[in-house]
Amino acid sequence: MYLNVMTPEELERAYRTDLTEAFPPSELKPLGAMEAMRRQGVYEPLCLRDGTGDVLGYVLLWKHEDGRYVLVDYLCVPAGKRNGGTGGMLLREAIARSPKDTVFIGETEAPTGNPDRDALILRRLGFYARNGAKTLGYDSALFGVRFKTICWADPMPEEGEILRKHQEIYLRQFDREKYDRFIQIPLRPGEQVKPVTEWTE
Repeated sequence: MYLNVMTPEELERAYRTDLTEAFPPSELKPLGAMEAMRRQGVYEPLCLRDGTGDVLGYVLLWKHEDGRYVLVDYLCVPAGKRNGGTGGMLLREAIARSPKDTVFIGETEAPTGNPDRDALILRRLGFYARNGAKTLGYDSALFGVRFKTICWADPMPEEGEILRKHQEIYLRQFDREKYDRFIQIPLRPGEQVKPVTEWTE
């Protein structure tokens, strides 16, 4: 098993197939935005392959400009290859290839109160907990979708520092007007989640 950085062509193929299948439009940023951030040097799309070169999954990392803080933007195992431990392997490989003091931030959809929808959401939360994620004390809302914030780090920084770096990752990509319109980091107690809006180019 090995991780390698995807070429633009590989990312486009993954985006139009596995990523589009795995994530709803409200959670999947445009391919053009990913490529723009890659050109800025802050986006690293990785692919996990087996010894024959067969694709097992993807982990797309969005880096803070300081290089130490990294947002796990997408973790995706293609349909037909799930429930076999590949997701955990993706996380372990991504963490192992990074400097020891790297702080990984994750966003995973928060329970909604709808039992049918929440079954999958709670399974994802359980998956991350089993794979070493710590749930932080603040939620976020991005383009109208509420997320729990999770983190992997050893040692774990102060939560206030993680929050600030989390905000800065988005502020590098969005001007203040768009940030205030679409991004709620943190989602404060009692604050309403803004209407669902897709990330457009």
